[in-house]
Amino acid sequence: MNTFIRNRLLLLIIPCLLLFSCAHTKPIPTRTMDFEEGIKALAVNLAEQLEKSSIGNMLNKIVVNPVTNQKQLKKIVIDPFIDVESGYPVKINSNIASIMTQEITRRFEISGEMEPDKLEISEYVLNGMVTLDEKQEGGGKAYKVYATVFEKISGKVLASASVYVNNFDTTPMDIYKDSPVYLKGINYEQHTSSVKKMPDETVNKEYHDRLAIKSMQVKGDKLYEQKEYKKSLSYYNQAASSQNEQQLEVLNGQFTILVKQGQWGDAESVYGNLIRVSITETSEIASKITFNANSINPVENKANLYNIYVKQIAKFVASIPECRVGIIGHSSRSGGDAYNTRLSLQRALWIQKQMAPYMQDITHKSETSGKGFHENLVGTGKDDITDEIDRRVEFKFSQCVGK
Repeated sequence: MNTFIRNRLLLLIIPCLLLFSCAHTKPIPTRTMDFEEGIKALAVNLAEQLEKSSIGNMLNKIVVNPVTNQKQLKKIVIDPFIDVESGYPVKINSNIASIMTQEITRRFEISGEMEPDKLEISEYVLNGMVTLDEKQEGGGKAYKVYATVFEKISGKVLASASVYVNNFDTTPMDIYKDSPVYLKGINYEQHTSSVKKMPDETVNKEYHDRLAIKSMQVKGDKLYEQKEYKKSLSYYNQAASSQNEQQLEVLNGQFTILVKQGQWGDAESVYGNLIRVSITETSEIASKITFNANSINPVENKANLYNIYVKQIAKFVASIPECRVGIIGHSSRSGGDAYNTRLSLQRALWIQKQMAPYMQDITHKSETSGKGFHENLVGTGKDDITDEIDRRVEFKFSQCVGK
């Protein structure tokens, strides 16, 4: 083909590509769908937006493999979806990745969930989150799932969409079920704000800059799921050594794995740092101590864990002159109001007594209260493991931030 003919063809092709890229993407229906149907619709919509973006034509979506010298589709890696309410990555992410792969592979290649090796070979990142949301049309509640795709190098968003589903399983991955805290600090805020970015906007810079560290956590989480605890810890330790400042998610993972392996001394040292980072980022530490039904005795199989909480929280409060802690007791719904208010206060007083050896002038540095069943999280009153979280003591801090 001579140069003249080739140039003429390019002049004909380029306007077609531009016209195609400007075509309107069919919107996702606003009705509530079942999980698989909804994730498929989300994947198709994102893929169509990518096809019609600046990367969608064949000149931009193909890359040459430097090893095989073969042409291949550019790759998209998935940063696991999180539950907005807890901040935890959900166990169902493997299903999401599978559905996304089936629907997007015809247009782009999905390299998988964001482990270090998969992040390295991918040109684009897909992230997402789910929240229980009030529907605008028809009333009622449904799960709203958000997702974006952005360029790994620049952080520029190329596609963004959301869908309503009626049966999203928000069960967290195992490492987070065993976790002592909810992960709703700075990194959580950066992640959720990035997922809601629109095309041509840029994801949060701090979120973008920590993708490599996040990929080590993702690998560690998957290994924990497979009960490969030592390997999981090695990835979390690698993430810790790669960061400039201690991060809540990394400390949380290290602590949880150390506890799982019975390394109580190392776990306690990490928890001391975890307290400081959590209070700095969120003004609280979401560790809770739960109790047997109708008792002031904490759940027995968590005694070693609770001893760490009590000791380290007390030492932290004692180390800061201005710092104060509220020790707040709760009860499940069975029984009368007066009885449960008294029982919940007794639980708080029991915890205060356990903290006393580590905190001088504890009556000045702490305040106890009992809420009874008025702040139940489950509220069934079954008095079994299903409403154990209602029989808890929690901690609230004041004048402790940034110390």
